[in-house]
Amino acid sequence: MTRSDISEFLFPGQLTRYAGASGDVGDLLCARGVPTGAICVVADSIVHANGLTADLLEGLAKAGYEPQVFADVIGEPDVDVVTRAAVAAAATNPVAFVGIGGGSALDTVKLVAYSVASGTPLRDLKGPAPLVPGLGPLVMVPTTVGTGAEATRVAMFAVDGAKRAVLSRQFVPELAVLDDALVQRLPAPVVAATALDALAHSVESMMSSTSNELTWFFSGEAARRIFAALPAGHKGDPKARSELLYASFLAGVSLNAGVVLGHSLSYVLAARHHLPHGVGCAIALPYCLAYNQTMSARDGKSLAESVLGQSDATLRDVAEAVRALTELVDLPTDLDAYGTAAEEIPFLAQSVVRDYPRPTNPVPLESVRLGVLLEHLRTGDLRGAWTAMGELA
Repeated sequence: MTRSDISEFLFPGQLTRYAGASGDVGDLLCARGVPTGAICVVADSIVHANGLTADLLEGLAKAGYEPQVFADVIGEPDVDVVTRAAVAAAATNPVAFVGIGGGSALDTVKLVAYSVASGTPLRDLKGPAPLVPGLGPLVMVPTTVGTGAEATRVAMFAVDGAKRAVLSRQFVPELAVLDDALVQRLPAPVVAATALDALAHSVESMMSSTSNELTWFFSGEAARRIFAALPAGHKGDPKARSELLYASFLAGVSLNAGVVLGHSLSYVLAARHHLPHGVGCAIALPYCLAYNQTMSARDGKSLAESVLGQSDATLRDVAEAVRALTELVDLPTDLDAYGTAAEEIPFLAQSVVRDYPRPTNPVPLESVRLGVLLEHLRTGDLRGAWTAMGELA
């Protein structure tokens, strides 16, 4: 794998970061010349019910805008929820779109904005989406420490039970607003799962053949911060949680280089066993590294040293460190915890190759080799996986 030249680097138009920043979104929109009118606000239902949208909505109203709230996003969005949100938004002719919540809410508002601007039926959206005039502006306000969606060109939703990705540079928002106050009340398991999702974004994007020097810089910075801050953030330390929110954003920037095998594994496991996305990514990441251990020696060494901040680190050290951190924050590290049977392994391996291919993965995805990897993942045998992947290379 060779890092690509920098032909394009995507970054939000503005990053605003401080406690209480969500209450200033109205003023920020005014400062960017957005005329007053209706604002489509897509919110996570729990976030809205717990009052975390209050400052945002009050600030929008004070600035002269008319927030129209759609707060029916529960869990990962499907085509029906996104369609209902798009229909509601189109009826108000919004001047801007604001998402507040986890990745589900932020992905939903991206798709809503695209649907309103293009008129394209959501079921027809998949993969790279054509640019459309009049989309946005978009504002993203994350309330977890792992989505990264406030910085990415990707929106995910489910169609007929299968995850689908839509990609557009227009999804990178005008405004990314990091409000430290919004992540202080997160339950510890949510902090663990979302932060490890961000860690997967950073490490996997470094393995992608579409990475470049800038995405590597953001990836390494994000990963080191997550390793340093997650233990205290998991226990509720306010400064550590603020650090994790920022690290998640950095990982989101790097995520524009794409992710690799680990996310494909997570999608398949989520569909089969209803694992939360971050949990699936955390379980899969050490085994993704094992599968890709034969990536170029230069890039493997550079990745390990950057992620762990140690001059003599190896890819295997990264895999062991991820697993240790996952255990430290009380998340499972194998599939036995979810009752995965040995006879399911061939199906899961075939599904990865068929449904979620990764041409940017440094090692081609092969169902037989993946079956061996998944059997070790089922039992939590990282050492065995490392040896087996080396022998099969």
